Amino acid sequence: METNNEYNRKKYKLGLALSGGGARGFAHFGVIKAMQEYGIRPDIISGTSAGALAGAMIAAGKTPDECIEFFTHKKVLNFARFTMSKIGLMSMNGMENGLRKFLKAKTFEDLQTPLVVTATDISNAKSVHFNSGELIPRILASCSVPIVFIPIEIDGVIYVDGGIFMNLPVRPIRDLCEKVIAVEINSNESRQKVGNMIHMAVRSFHLGLAANTHIDKKLADIFIAPDDMIRYSMFDLSHIREIYEQGYSTAREILKDFQKVTAPAVAIAN
Repeated sequence: METNNEYNRKKYKLGLALSGGGARGFAHFGVIKAMQEYGIRPDIISGTSAGALAGAMIAAGKTPDECIEFFTHKKVLNFARFTMSKIGLMSMNGMENGLRKFLKAKTFEDLQTPLVVTATDISNAKSVHFNSGELIPRILASCSVPIVFIPIEIDGVIYVDGGIFMNLPVRPIRDLCEKVIAVEINSNESRQKVGNMIHMAVRSFHLGLAANTHIDKKLADIFIAPDDMIRYSMFDLSHIREIYEQGYSTAREILKDFQKVTAPAVAIAN
């Protein structure tokens, strides 16, 4: 893990762990909107893939509505382009350029809320948890689904999506926080149509995610799984508000008794 002294020694009251899941990640913003309405604000955020992207935006001080606006009226090709690369079907240059304009923050140290981003060191087959250094390359690394996107190289190391080993990143912050809220946006769907090569790659990838979430799910004090995520695909930018509302309504119901939580417990909506 890349570390700094503040991350190692500071104890946080509340941590928020956000899972990966492609466009289903818009539900994260709905959950955070509900949290804010209840006066619940995380002291540190841990994110993988879509959760890293959402977490970075919130950690930079953006509101959930501003985050949703960033994606509204956009198409996938605004963020990713097909390429002739041998190691990935699409590049994320569009996303990189958009984030640089939107976030303003250049490093983790520029963020208003501490952030931990999980990616996978594919050569050494291990999870890496970033919390310092240049921000955007590490976000993109966490989101780089193998085969679909070109891997991201940082300091000579090749990184891909953090969900391979840790899609629900509770462990990186568990020992630092009194309580952790975890948000899981991947449905464990058993049947889904596979229409092309990208769908095949994404489907295969997502089937492997469920196996690595059980440990982290049990470590969370509050577990939120927005309803009906099965209906939305990884690249679904046509139902942004609908996905957001699913996260919002589920979180409103679960978090209404948050102030009464005095011991580790798991609340599941699914």
